[in-house]
Amino acid sequence: MLSPLPFRRLWRTSAAFAALAPGLALAQTAPATAPAATAPPAATDAAATDATDTATSDATADTSASDVASIVVTARRQAERAQDVPLAVTALPSAVLTQTNAYDLADVQNLVPDLTAYQSNARNSSLGIRGIGVSSAADGLDTTVGVYVDGVYLGRPGMALEDIVDVTQVEVLNGPQGTLYGRNSAAGVVNITTQAPSFTPRIDFEGSYGNYNFEQIKASITGPIVDDVLAARLTVFDTHRDGVLPNTFNGLSDNSIGRYGARLQFLYTPTPKLSIRVIAEYSAENDTCCVSVLKSTLPTTFSKSTEATFEAFSALGYNPVASTNFTQINAPQDMLTDQHSVSVEADYDLGWAKLTSISAYRYWRFDPLQDSDGTPLDILQVNVAQTQDNQYTQEFRIASNPGRLSWQAGVFLFSEDLYDHYILNQFGYQAGAFYTDYLHFDKGAPLTPGVSIAAGSQYVGVTQVGEDSEAVFAQANYKILDNLILTAGVRYTNDWKHGITNTGVNGTPYTATSILFQDNAGVAGNNVSYLGSLSYKVTPDVMAYISYSTGYQAAGLNLNAAPAPGKSIILDPEDVTDLEGGVKSTFFHDRVLLNFDVFSEYLTGLQANISPPTGKSYLANVGDIESEGVEVEGDWTVAKGLTLSANGSYDHAYYTSYPDAPPPVGVLGAPSNQNLTGSQVYQAPKWVANVLARYEWQLTDKVAPYAQIQYTYRSSVYGDVQESPGAVISGYSLVNARIGAHFGDRYDASLWVDNLANQVYFQNLAAASITGAGAYGFSGALGEPRTFGVTLRAQF
Repeated sequence: MLSPLPFRRLWRTSAAFAALAPGLALAQTAPATAPAATAPPAATDAAATDATDTATSDATADTSASDVASIVVTARRQAERAQDVPLAVTALPSAVLTQTNAYDLADVQNLVPDLTAYQSNARNSSLGIRGIGVSSAADGLDTTVGVYVDGVYLGRPGMALEDIVDVTQVEVLNGPQGTLYGRNSAAGVVNITTQAPSFTPRIDFEGSYGNYNFEQIKASITGPIVDDVLAARLTVFDTHRDGVLPNTFNGLSDNSIGRYGARLQFLYTPTPKLSIRVIAEYSAENDTCCVSVLKSTLPTTFSKSTEATFEAFSALGYNPVASTNFTQINAPQDMLTDQHSVSVEADYDLGWAKLTSISAYRYWRFDPLQDSDGTPLDILQVNVAQTQDNQYTQEFRIASNPGRLSWQAGVFLFSEDLYDHYILNQFGYQAGAFYTDYLHFDKGAPLTPGVSIAAGSQYVGVTQVGEDSEAVFAQANYKILDNLILTAGVRYTNDWKHGITNTGVNGTPYTATSILFQDNAGVAGNNVSYLGSLSYKVTPDVMAYISYSTGYQAAGLNLNAAPAPGKSIILDPEDVTDLEGGVKSTFFHDRVLLNFDVFSEYLTGLQANISPPTGKSYLANVGDIESEGVEVEGDWTVAKGLTLSANGSYDHAYYTSYPDAPPPVGVLGAPSNQNLTGSQVYQAPKWVANVLARYEWQLTDKVAPYAQIQYTYRSSVYGDVQESPGAVISGYSLVNARIGAHFGDRYDASLWVDNLANQVYFQNLAAASITGAGAYGFSGALGEPRTFGVTLRAQF
């Protein structure tokens, strides 16, 4: 196998060339007096930026069905009406995000069908679309759902957890995106575009205050530095909130929010043919996110190890009580992350085509403290995964001008270096007594001499992962007839990944849970993904389409747990095929919009995290999946000022083959494995529904009140791969409401309440256990309780 080093040298050489390319292009630009063959794209982009900035940031913005029908997306790396794109894409312009108080991806999932945002901490988070993609964010895995910000791929899921601030639009593309997007995304893409610098001076400010001392400030300022040549934009944000989960051990509250950051941009248009956008960004998190509560306890008769765990707890004075009202963790909970990035996008008009280069570097660090045992006892004090990740991406694209045949082609390069220092377990002063009691009750071991563990002893590990990916791609649209378009695309991807893990001990940890291992493995592979679709304009307002596409997620490495005997630490790639068809339509002069699609996706080799009743969780290919369903999206302008929006999905995601699944937790007499063929995939709701009603009227020339209500429903899902009955996350409904008013064209004030009914619901659920002992219940992180507050906006 070829060494990856030449590829890394190639990437860094190309990145250096990309950094010089804008200057070279400028040096070769024709004199300003030379006639242009087509309308100058850079100038057009600048004008569009001003128009978009004004429209989407307007404090008085409202969104009707006609507005939705005219939304422009870049889902296919070119600007086109969403209604003309032959794929399932939901676009959320900034006005919708503002109206619904959506400022992170967990909020976005309540506005689109078939998107699931999963988070157990700032590192272990992931996204799923159509029941595919919700897996562990492990060091040796890529993301199944690709997240892109201003054309830059985010290699780690935690990078996407910052506030969504000062954006033009969020687009969610359902189904594999295996041709045009940088990394080959097996389940779909979340494409975020931020507001670009504008040559029209403007200041936007938003401040909010709510219960639990919620405080949020978002502000941006933009304008020219040199008229029509250089513009800048500065965006800042700060979101803080006290904890909402009482901690009865220390009298404090957990699950607070603390995020802040800034984004500085420059837009340089030295000639009508050349446009350069530079974005530098910094963001950080410092809070007590993601503390779990105990949902239920297991009967002591479940197993000998469960009975022994309860007896050992009791000997130390602790009797677990299931409650969603409090936590009792005794160790500090502190989620610390920070990231910074810089990207340069250069667009150059060749006359007959447009050349684009996007060069980017991003650094992400995760440095947490979190309670390992989830109890008030000092058995396992903390679990730490100090992660540092450096990634580099480079993309070159060339796209033809519109015509009967339009096309684009490109090259994508990705390089990532990840370093992770783990404190897998740090043992507390009660660890020796707990394991002594546990072994006595479980195996009849004597209480003396017992297990001797010095407080502060550690089981540690260091993981390093290097990854390179190179791809070439092309896609073309051909107008067979004026209303009949054939689209075809292909991508070749080459991936290489290498990982090393070394474990060790400090002090005298519990040897039964501190198994020393060393991993040193690499995997290389390649893939050809393709797309074919046919779209037909039945009328100017009705389009029908059918498509067949494939996607791919690279092979993974199980680097964070001791490998099972006889098991490889290499996970096979995920391969996805998708057949779908749909209709996009508007009626009554764009007052009604109705889109729907039906799909059938097939995935082989789902990569997922398995948590056994005893022992440490591990990664594996868990089975093949079929995901079949329907997605619907509608908007109706009922009358002037009154709009109704709704979307939803039915998704039957099930295992077509999973005959040797691990046993469920909490089921008496369960065999050592089970056959889950035909069963529902975990974290995949069958039913999702989102409804938004908004009414706005003109009270006076200067005052325009509004009122809106938002409803979200998600059906029940399994929280673990094993489909344990105790890990069922019940279906739930959420209601949000807002009333307010626009004051002229500059000011807006509103009162809002989220989760109006104070619905108690879980975001995730899994077996609760002490490493080296038995499962004793099920625990998970709760969704947000009822919150309310006031928001003031102004623009100048």
